[in-house]
Amino acid sequence: MADSSVEDVADGVLTVGAVGPAAPVMGAAEFVSFIAVGLVVGAVAVDLMLPALHAIGDEFRLVHANLGQAVVAVLLLGVGPAQLLFGPLSDRYGRRPLFLAGLLLFIGGSVMAALAPTFQTLLAGRLLQGFGAGGVRVVTFSIARDRHAGVQLAHVMSLAMAGLLFEPVVAPMLGQLVLMVGSWRWLVAATAGVGVATLAWACLRLDESRAPGGRRSVSPASLVAACRTVARTPAAAAGIPVFGLVVGAQLGYLSSAQGIFQIAYGAGMSFTPLLGLVSLTTAVASFANARLVRRYGSRRLIRYALWALVAANAAAFALAVAGQASLPAFMLLQACGMFGFGLLLPNLTATVMNPLGSIAGTAASLFGFVSTMIAAPISFVVGFLFDGTIRPVAGAYVLVGLLSLVILSRYRMEE
Repeated sequence: MADSSVEDVADGVLTVGAVGPAAPVMGAAEFVSFIAVGLVVGAVAVDLMLPALHAIGDEFRLVHANLGQAVVAVLLLGVGPAQLLFGPLSDRYGRRPLFLAGLLLFIGGSVMAALAPTFQTLLAGRLLQGFGAGGVRVVTFSIARDRHAGVQLAHVMSLAMAGLLFEPVVAPMLGQLVLMVGSWRWLVAATAGVGVATLAWACLRLDESRAPGGRRSVSPASLVAACRTVARTPAAAAGIPVFGLVVGAQLGYLSSAQGIFQIAYGAGMSFTPLLGLVSLTTAVASFANARLVRRYGSRRLIRYALWALVAANAAAFALAVAGQASLPAFMLLQACGMFGFGLLLPNLTATVMNPLGSIAGTAASLFGFVSTMIAAPISFVVGFLFDGTIRPVAGAYVLVGLLSLVILSRYRMEE
C-alpha cells in the first residue's frame, strides 16, 4: 500500500500530509519490470565494462595495470553525490521529472566517455554517467516506496532485484562478444543506448507517484529534520552502512573478476561464462526471496545471509592460503556467498525504506549516498590489491560480513 498518512510537525518544520498518488498507469508486472530497469541502468555501466578494463589500460598506457579499474570506482563516486541532490528534489518536485533528468545526464556522460581522447576525459565521462545513474537509482527506490510498504515492498524489490542481479550474468558476456569485433568504446556507446531506451519507456509510461499534496519543502530546516529522522531510525542507522559494506565487497569482486578467472585460473575466453554462472545464484536468491520473506521476515534473512557470506568466503580464504583453491572449489564457494548476497539486497532495501515512506526521496538519497560512499573505496582497494589470487576478495567479504553482523547487533531492525 502506498503511504497515505499525514506527517507530523518535526523540529518546527511543517510537512504537508500525503493524500496518496493517482492510480498507476503501469500494471503490476510492468511496474516491477520498470523498477528493475531503473536499477539496472547504473549496473550495466559497470558490468558491461568488466571485460574491457585491461584493454582500457593498454590503450591509454596506464602506469599500473590495475588503474584501469578506476573506471568502476569513479562511476560509483558520481552515484553518491547525485543521490543527495535528486532525492530531496523528487520529494519537492515529483519523481517523474527527476527520473528523466537523471537519464539525460547518464546518456550525456556515456557519449562523453565513448568519445574520450584521454583517460582523464574517460573518467570525467564516467563520473557524469555515475551522477545520472545515481539520480535514476534514488528516484527508482522512491517510486517503489510510494507504491508499496511492508512485506509487499520486500516482495516487489525481490522480484525487481532478481532482474538487477541477473544482469551481471548477461552483461559481461555481451561485453566480451562486442570486444571480439570492436573496441571498448562500443561498450560505452551501448550504455547510452540503454539510457535512451529507458528514457523512451519513462516518457511514455511513467506516471507521477508523489501526489502534489505530499510534496516536501527543500528548505535547509526541512532537509535537516528529514536527515535527523533517518539517523534516528534504527533500521536505517544499521541497514545503510551494512548495505554499503557488502556492496563494496561485491564490486571489489566484480572489478577483480577478470584477473581471478583469467590470471589466477587461466580461464581465458571462458571468463565471462564462468562469471555469469556464479552470478546467476544472486538472481536465483533474490527471486526465491520473494517467497522466503513472507515466511521468515527480512530481519532474520539478513542475518542468515551474512553468516552464509562469511562462512563461504572464510573457507575460500583458507583454501587459498593452503594453495588448494581450485577453480571448481572457488566457484562453488563463491556461488554460496553470492546466494547470500542475493538475499541481502532486497531485504536491506525494504528494511531501510519501510519506516520512511513519508520522506522516501530524502531517505533514499541518504541511503544511496552513504552506502555508495562506503562501497566505492572498498571496491577500489579490493581491486587494487588483487595479487593473482582470490585472497583479497575472500578476505574482504569475511571482514565486511563480520563488521556488518557487529553493526546489526547494536540495533533492533524492524520488519
